[in-house]
Amino acid sequence: MEKIALVTGSTNNIGKAIAEVLAGQGFHVIVTSRHGEEAKKVSESLSRKGSWFAVDFSEVSAIEDLFKFVKEKFQRLDVLVNNVAYTKNESISDCDLTTWEYTINTNLRSYYLCTKFASEIMKGHGGGSIVNVTVSSTRGVKDKFSYSVSKGGINSLTMSAAIDLAPFHIRVNAVGSGLVGTPVGYREFVDRPYNNQRIPAGHIGEPQDVAEAVGFLVSDRAKYIVGALLPVDGGFNISL
Repeated sequence: MEKIALVTGSTNNIGKAIAEVLAGQGFHVIVTSRHGEEAKKVSESLSRKGSWFAVDFSEVSAIEDLFKFVKEKFQRLDVLVNNVAYTKNESISDCDLTTWEYTINTNLRSYYLCTKFASEIMKGHGGGSIVNVTVSSTRGVKDKFSYSVSKGGINSLTMSAAIDLAPFHIRVNAVGSGLVGTPVGYREFVDRPYNNQRIPAGHIGEPQDVAEAVGFLVSDRAKYIVGALLPVDGGFNISL
């Protein structure tokens, strides 16, 4: 039976790389984005042609519509990768309520809702795997207030959901990205030097690095890994 994987925010950078890796592992991948034409284009470009759905992950009703689509079209879901992210550079003093709510709703509430809805489908056919894409940093970050708070919440969500869902054979884990490719919020590559001596590995990562970690965690090779946060950051966080 064909296995189904849903990747949120999967039309560029890390999300696109994850969709490509999962397609290469034999999954039928559902590509998602606010921009339907982009999602359609990526889904058709995968090595194993997937499906697509246009969704704004800051909207509860849009997420509900997405999972209604999944249930009606596929009647199953084997993998969920929560990857969608939004960031606006601001300190706590500069963060207004609109920015706070949009960031938290997109980056954290969507992970909660998608995990909840996906797990309900997975319970019906024996289990599945959920991977949350977060950051490797366990510290505060200057001028990334709402984004950093949302990512800290994702780490706690991962561990709590892992405990709740393990009895249903649903494994929940997270991949913590360091400096990788294009920064969140940029659709095209910006001037971020590849070589970086602050990182023990000596350079920033590539979207493929994070995607391969996700591919491992959703595979049977990781069948005994539950509630883990796997850092993919070249050793950056432990060196701080």
